[in-house]
Amino acid sequence: MASINTIDIEKARGSAGLDFLINKIDKLVTLPEVYYRLEAAIEDPASSSDDFSRLLSVDPDLCARLLRMANSAFYSFPARIETIDRAVSTIGLRQITELVLVTSVIEIFNNVPIEQVDMRSFWEHSVSVGVLSRAIAQFAGLPQSERYYIPGLLHDIGRLALYLKLPGMMGDLIQQVKLQEQSLTVLEMEQLGYSHANVGGYLLEHWKVPQSIYEPVNFHHEPLFAHEFTPISCAVNIADIWVNHKKRGSSGEAYEISMNTDALQLLGLQIYDLEEIWALAIDEIADVIRQFLNH
Repeated sequence: MASINTIDIEKARGSAGLDFLINKIDKLVTLPEVYYRLEAAIEDPASSSDDFSRLLSVDPDLCARLLRMANSAFYSFPARIETIDRAVSTIGLRQITELVLVTSVIEIFNNVPIEQVDMRSFWEHSVSVGVLSRAIAQFAGLPQSERYYIPGLLHDIGRLALYLKLPGMMGDLIQQVKLQEQSLTVLEMEQLGYSHANVGGYLLEHWKVPQSIYEPVNFHHEPLFAHEFTPISCAVNIADIWVNHKKRGSSGEAYEISMNTDALQLLGLQIYDLEEIWALAIDEIADVIRQFLNH
């Protein structure tokens, strides 16, 4: 892995600074080639599930992580899935590719030392938001609720990028959050002109992941500004605020943000619905954290 060189905060400010930051991150951490081969296979009408299985079989560690996730409560299959062939045929090509994306991102950042945040706590928060986003979509009767999980799980990866490349600034901002009782996201905007949400969305777009993932990540603090995937953005926004309220893990945000009532209204929800959704999702959240993150 490339060495970790921090960057000057002045170089990171503004839209040009965001480009500079993303290019620096891309030189440090990139998605594995197998992810792009799987994406290409999805676009190729001649591809089969056997092609997917062969592509995945070259990476035993990745296969093991995929099987752990496939056997978690998130999918709730009645029989245990023992092989990648079975996982591909049962879960589907798109979702398998998205799981490759997620497991790759987790593996990438777990191998990078980040002093400002406990990585288990970070992923506990992220998994909770991912599972709760899907549960919100299911409760609201939204179509394709499975598409809500991955953007929720990846919503804060931009903060990892900031911790990596601007550790001094982020350390100072975390202290300010505690002293001033102000949102870390707001402080990021004040310092840089953009937030971790923009960093994460831009990084995922730079990595050529589907828009249904990078757009909700980019707009998860401003969901009504999303372009094509507003419902997903709203669900992730609501889930993020609620998980922070429940103090389930942390990405560094210690300030409790008020619930976005416009996002709730767009999904046809009331704030009192969230306690019921949380109660329905809590066991699944614990199981996915335990099996997917191997804790």
